[in-house]
Amino acid sequence: MGGALQGKGGAFEAAGKKYGIDPALLAAIAMHETGNGTSNAIKTKNNVGGMMTKKGLMTFGSVDEGIDKMASNLKRLYFDQGLTTIEQIQKKYAPVGASNDPTGLNKNWVNGVTKYYKSLGG
Repeated sequence: MGGALQGKGGAFEAAGKKYGIDPALLAAIAMHETGNGTSNAIKTKNNVGGMMTKKGLMTFGSVDEGIDKMASNLKRLYFDQGLTTIEQIQKKYAPVGASNDPTGLNKNWVNGVTKYYKSLGG
């Protein structure tokens, strides 16, 4: 993991244990969503998951808080609803054709997250 994600393995482990989600999957999503820790979202808002409100990107007090909130969101809105694979999560988390994806980057989500997941031993 690079950029602002450097050294955050423990935070992913803790969130994974707390919410029952593979920490490598959490880290892979964060790595993809933040350009491996280099995006403005993580640098200025501690937002590791591209989490949004109607007003735009959410802001968190620390990267660790951002990791915990992303994991909590995935547990409640995805895993608890039976969406547990990268492909199932993508259809809701980063759907192709979404209005907040004007340049069509969501079409790369499954491959990007999968590549990071495999690199982490997932």
